[in-house]
Amino acid sequence: MRRYGSRSMAQAPAWEITLLRRPPGARRPRVAGRVVFEAPDLKRARTAARKALEERATGEDKWSLGVLKPLTPKAPGTHCYRVVYAVWEAEGDFFERRDVHELTVWAADAQDARRLSHVDIQEVTGYQPAWRVRHVVRVAGKG
Repeated sequence: MRRYGSRSMAQAPAWEITLLRRPPGARRPRVAGRVVFEAPDLKRARTAARKALEERATGEDKWSLGVLKPLTPKAPGTHCYRVVYAVWEAEGDFFERRDVHELTVWAADAQDARRLSHVDIQEVTGYQPAWRVRHVVRVAGKG
């Protein structure tokens, strides 16, 4: 496995980036690979991710980056987010929202936290595909 970033990172946080490629005739990109690397902070992790993409793309414009996932909690540049999932249940002539699960996710921003939580929620016992993100909020005092 190739490492992207500087060589002297014995304690550097680990990151994962998803590489996406849009096949000819497809509307949406597909996962073409994942790269795990070390970088001391979010800025350098993004730079390393772009280098990995450039190396893989070899001049094709059909490649793009997915979400940058910190594999090390509290990685510099990331923040702690609370993601609440809810389900809508029929109650007579109307629907009522009920919170069903809450996740804590470390991410660069709320949008990334939302996207990363979709993978984590599917591993929860009792998960139902009808569960939807109700809100994402940054946890004060963490990150």
